[in-house]
Order: sequence, then structure tokens, then C-alpha cells
Amino acid sequence: MAVSGKKKGKTARYLTILRMVRERISSGRYTVGASLPSEAEFCAEFDTSRFTIREALRRLQAEGLVARRQGSGSIVLRQRAEGVFLHSYQSMDDLMQFAETTIYQHLSVDPLVLDEDQAARLGAKAGEEWICKRGLRFEGPESEPLALIDSYLPPNLADFAEQLADRNPPFYTFLEEQTGQRVTDMVQEIQAVAMPQDVADTLRLPQGAVCLRILRRYETDDGTLIASNNWHLGENRFIYRSRLKQSLVLD
Repeated sequence: MAVSGKKKGKTARYLTILRMVRERISSGRYTVGASLPSEAEFCAEFDTSRFTIREALRRLQAEGLVARRQGSGSIVLRQRAEGVFLHSYQSMDDLMQFAETTIYQHLSVDPLVLDEDQAARLGAKAGEEWICKRGLRFEGPESEPLALIDSYLPPNLADFAEQLADRNPPFYTFLEEQTGQRVTDMVQEIQAVAMPQDVADTLRLPQGAVCLRILRRYETDDGTLIASNNWHLGENRFIYRSRLKQSLVLD
């Protein structure tokens, strides 16, 4: 069954919690110097996992609103966010340049039941069944693979999985056309991690290799999550370069 243009996708759970706690801090419900409720209390209130709560608290810490201290929980530091350094791109088109200048090879499309770690990173609930499309990126026809890419669709967009099997990224443009929703924001997180064994095998790299893991969430203007990508970029095969600007994180 097709998704109508008016139907909304999945809203990232940690974003909803982040906004609510931020509003409570700015309104004075959680006063400066006071402790926030414990992770367990937040889990009970929002009916979600510790992974999701920790992601929301991590964002509050990055904004300078709270300090997280082992053994004493999170302490409110200020009512308004301080200036922090953020990655800045001129446009979504700039971000897609890498996709347009490399070769994509489709590998598979499969259902995926999310574990707690995956659910927290995607802003979903553990146990939900999403769709995962896996593929490789190459610099040229004879080159080693640059990256293994897992692209995720929330349950309400699962009907488009088979159509995506024959399409090259960026997938979010296709989803925009099908749902009538426009992606206005891309949230990107970059982390150096030990490469999982299945990823190392696929990228033809040795066990224990280090990689860059890039998680991208594509959101509409109301924070609705329409798709997500998880990239594993092989060591010594990719250079990430960006221009950084100082910007004030607003409520």
C-alpha cells in the first residue's frame, strides 16, 4: 500500500525527548544547579530505552546546557545554550557530490529487527522492523571499495523497499517524491570505530582495521525521520574535509 503525501514518517524519539527536556530547562522547571531526573526515571516517563535517553542527554551536554557526572547524574548548567562549533555545509547538493562522483553497487535489501543500539542511533524503538538496503561505493571500476553503506527505511516506508533495490542513492530524493515530504535537514555524526568483522570482510580489509562510521539522518522541517544512512569508510581510502563555522545553537 502506497504512503500518501500527507502521512508523516517516523519522528526520531531522542529528538522529541531532547526538545521537551530543553524546554523544561529554559522554562525553569529544571533550575540551574539542580539535578535532572535519573536515566531510569526518564526511561519510565518516556517509555523508552536507556540508549535513547543517553543520546538526548548527550545532545544537551554538547549544547552546554548540562554536565554529566558519573555517580551524580546530569546537572543543569544554564538555561540557554552556549555557542559551539558545528559542521556547516552550503547545501544538501554539496553533500551529495560524493555520491554523484563515485560508483554505487547494490548488494541487498532485507528486513532488520532493531536491537537497542541500532534503535538509539536511528531514533526508533528496539524490536521495530525496519528495512536495510546495503551497498558499496567505489572510486572507479577497478578500485577497492571506499565504503559499505547501510540505508534504513522506517516501517511506514517499507513498501518502497523493492523500488529502492534498483535505484542509486541519494534515496531521500525518491522518498520525497513518493511521500510529498521535503527533507530540510541532514543530521550527521562521525565516529572512528573498530571495523565490525562483516564490514571488514566486505571491504576486503584486515581484521581489527579502523574505519570512519558516518550516521546520517534525513529529516523534514518538523523533525520527522524519513531515512537514515550508516556509512563505514575504509581506513586510508577516504579523506573527510569540511569548513567549520561558529554558530549559536538555538532553542
